[in-house]
Amino acid sequence: MTTLTLRDLGFLSTGGASGGFVALGQTARRWCGMTTLGSDVYCSVFDGDIYKQTGGAGNFVALGQTARGWTGMTTLGGDIYCAVYGNTIYKQTGGAGNFVALLGQGVRGWNGMTTLGGDVYCSDYGGDIYKQTGGAGNFVALGQTGRNWTGMTTLGGDVYCSDYGGDIYKQTGGTGNFVALGQATRGWGFMTTLGSDIYCCVEYGDIYKLSPPNE
Repeated sequence: MTTLTLRDLGFLSTGGASGGFVALGQTARRWCGMTTLGSDVYCSVFDGDIYKQTGGAGNFVALGQTARGWTGMTTLGGDIYCAVYGNTIYKQTGGAGNFVALLGQGVRGWNGMTTLGGDVYCSDYGGDIYKQTGGAGNFVALGQTGRNWTGMTTLGGDVYCSDYGGDIYKQTGGTGNFVALGQATRGWGFMTTLGSDIYCCVEYGDIYKLSPPNE
């Protein structure tokens, strides 16, 4: 299993895609998943805490959560989700209080997370991809081939998921199977979207950008 960490949280690019990534001077930790809620930025630490930078400025401050294998993060409305590898999925309601385990999700290699409309997705490293419909109820397996599913993101109505040591896959329109995009075999990791571009990092490698054609 890989958590594909940002070993030193030192990456903030000013001016969008232009300019370099500037170190924020945070303590070196096993930084993992990231997400935003309003103007606040959250970052999880594998086998550590969850941290928040308030208003997009200043240091990332620990939220006092139990040390767990925190990995991927996403938001839905005012709620923040965080996956835990080898444990379950947790949610902080309304952007305040503790992250509470969502009962009935099972112990899995929970890893990357993303949101499409009102649905929340979570990948299972070495297993399936799961979806919680409408932000309520259980995460249900989508019946995908067991792969080293890692990062997830969305673009328009499509959902993307990376396969560590494999390809990058896309589910079109939020339905059906995840189909390989024919990318080179790499240690594909966490993903995000900016405008019409998709970014994916490679562990011990580079960061890649995909600009899908308008469909």
